[in-house]
Amino acid sequence: MDSGEGLLSGIRVIELGQFIAGPRAGRMMADLGAEVIKVELAPGGDLMRNYPPLRCEQSGVFMLENRGKQSICIDLNRPEGAEIVKALAANADVVIENFSPGVLPRRGLGYEELSRQNPGLIMCSVSGFGQTGPFANRPSNDRLALAMSGIMHLTGDPAGPPMPIGTSMADSTAGVHAFAAVCAALFGRSRTGRGQYIDISMMETLFHTLDLPLSTHLLSNGQVRPERCGVHNPTTAPTGTFKARDGYVIISAFLHQWEIFARAIGKPELLTDPRFSTAPQRANNRLALAEIIEDWLQSFPTRDEPLAILAEHRVISGPVLDVAQAAEHPQMKARQALQEVNQPGIGPLPLTVAPMRFSDAPVAIRGRTPALGEHNEAILSRLPGFTSERIAALTASGVLVKKVPEQWESAD
Repeated sequence: MDSGEGLLSGIRVIELGQFIAGPRAGRMMADLGAEVIKVELAPGGDLMRNYPPLRCEQSGVFMLENRGKQSICIDLNRPEGAEIVKALAANADVVIENFSPGVLPRRGLGYEELSRQNPGLIMCSVSGFGQTGPFANRPSNDRLALAMSGIMHLTGDPAGPPMPIGTSMADSTAGVHAFAAVCAALFGRSRTGRGQYIDISMMETLFHTLDLPLSTHLLSNGQVRPERCGVHNPTTAPTGTFKARDGYVIISAFLHQWEIFARAIGKPELLTDPRFSTAPQRANNRLALAEIIEDWLQSFPTRDEPLAILAEHRVISGPVLDVAQAAEHPQMKARQALQEVNQPGIGPLPLTVAPMRFSDAPVAIRGRTPALGEHNEAILSRLPGFTSERIAALTASGVLVKKVPEQWESAD
């Protein structure tokens, strides 16, 4: 798919990525025009290839994170495999990886080794806890990062257990931070000619997102320990999740909007109610106020009419959408948040595009999701010394693996 020249056109990325965090950074770079070569481990490749949900034996999550990339599958436990990665890195601008700390250096593929042959190389490592510190070598995943960042403790009902978030927030946040750091390093290299090593921690990137809870704790000299507050903000009311007849809505009325809000919902008597006369009193009595608001919401057959009234008065408000409703929302369609990609065996498949819009540069998915090792020959044939005979020998010995279904080849 020719989507025009992106801001990262001409940048070559070697992605030693698996699961979500590393591939997320790589796919955002691909959407901006970078050439992203995904290095997968033989014999089966990225473990996300088999992660449900599956359609036509293809993982939906894998397709979301890896469309627009090329795939080469290498056995890194063989010296010949490690040499291939070195050759790729010597001809690349960026290497992104999210193996456990120490895995690549033990194979001679750490930044120190790779940068000797390519001083301008930018290498970004994403891991659960980062490359340093007492937990650096511990295994981690999205849920553990949520738990240890403080975010899970703040999520859920005060009377219930700490709750996870309904998506891979730690992986995604780390991937986006990796993308930003790589772009910053590319800008720095344009001035100095020198590469960089970047160390991204999933736990730390989530901790970095804490705003009100962390500032509350720090400004109290550590005396205040923020707790779960459920669906209503404990410091500002009304701000929370409210039940209408046909679903839930979000309402956030700013302090200066209290009078406007009370009149908008037809309850001017709230302005003289001593329970709500000041902002602190409204916060203290937020559950009683929530009952009044929910009675008003449920006086309408659907949530659409009360939300229209609040929108007319410029009170922040909107429906709580499920995934299907969000995907079909007119705002998402107007922003072209999904782009159809023709995937062999499946046909046209809508996939998310990097959520950035530039005035004079395209952001687009530039190709379908590759089969395992689909581009082995195309990638290696560009490198010095990799003749067709050598590539065939590496394939025969199992150093390279390629698994492209026959129907894919005919579909292309």
